[in-house]
Amino acid sequence: MSDEQLSEPVRGVASGAESRRVTELEDYFDSKLATEVGEPAETHTTTVRWTAGQLAAIKRAAARFGVPTTRMSKTLRFDVPSRT
Repeated sequence: MSDEQLSEPVRGVASGAESRRVTELEDYFDSKLATEVGEPAETHTTTVRWTAGQLAAIKRAAARFGVPTTRMSKTLRFDVPSRT
């Protein structure tokens, strides 16, 4: 096991350029991982509907972590279990 540790989070708000760069890196590594595990590299656009309360919570979380609301909603889309 590695003894590497994550650094402490930095408080503040990311600039638009920083946010775009993070998105580019996420897309790059998502694609690289998909290729390594044999998944198709194509992407599909979908629409997600949030309730007003959910969207308000997403906006608060995005502001707290200094990321765009869309980035936060993309993260939550994968991390929140479905109730179905």
